[in-house]
Amino acid sequence: MPISIIIPSLNSPLIHRVIEHLQAQTAAAQIGEILIVGRDEAGLIPHAAHIRLLDTGQPVNSAIARNLGIEAARYDLLLFLDSDCLPRPDWLAQHLQAQKEGYPVVGGGVLPEGENYWSLSYNLALFHEYYSSNPPAPYPYLPTLNLAVQRQVIEKVGGLNSELPRAHDIEWTVRMRRAGFPLYFWPAAAVYHQHNRTTAVKVWRDCARSGFYMRQIRLHHPDWLPSPGWLRSRPLILLLSPLIAAGVTGKIVLARPRTFSQHWYTLPALYLTKLAWCWGAGRKI
Repeated sequence: MPISIIIPSLNSPLIHRVIEHLQAQTAAAQIGEILIVGRDEAGLIPHAAHIRLLDTGQPVNSAIARNLGIEAARYDLLLFLDSDCLPRPDWLAQHLQAQKEGYPVVGGGVLPEGENYWSLSYNLALFHEYYSSNPPAPYPYLPTLNLAVQRQVIEKVGGLNSELPRAHDIEWTVRMRRAGFPLYFWPAAAVYHQHNRTTAVKVWRDCARSGFYMRQIRLHHPDWLPSPGWLRSRPLILLLSPLIAAGVTGKIVLARPRTFSQHWYTLPALYLTKLAWCWGAGRKI
């Protein structure tokens, strides 16, 4: 089964390494094409018949880039991968196995690792639901940094909402679930998320943006994404933010005691990410 791999990239300094990891896949023969959508001003993308750069000419958000990739893709199984994600050698083989088992929308795992304290803390905080050590299971939503989708699904629900600069993947996969397509988490299809949130300031800003847009999406889909009552009131979110952050941090740690027994020193940063989320959700911008 030939596949299309779609990678939004805005001059990613890792794009050549991502491609190297793809070419080293145990199931690399199944890759029909690799589409990089965005910009590559440094010329890091290698030349090959099955690798195409769809140059957008100017920066576009990742939702627009992914939609352009969908339009250009030739094959019926689309794998979405971020330009800062390095897939393990069996990543593609695991995704293909999930397809064989009948799952039309599959999210892969994220390794609970990081290159420094803040990088690790960010991955532990943002992707605690998607650790590669978590069990496979049906999920309410999935991120596009590591996602396989059959074309029939996209034909039914449409593309990503390009007006959402953040959390558009959550909104997109919720629409898939509403249309009757089950979402499945397959942790063995794992990637190393080598992102650039390597300082406290960068982590705070990113988590605040996540809170701002996730609040909107949750309120827009209350029947599919149940939310606590306090999420409706921005002032209440800000007022209760220390307690909310503490409660969410505690739930994450209790749900994954083995991970946090190894990374206990990240707990202050984990709490900080949840404070940032609340601060973002409480904003009016």
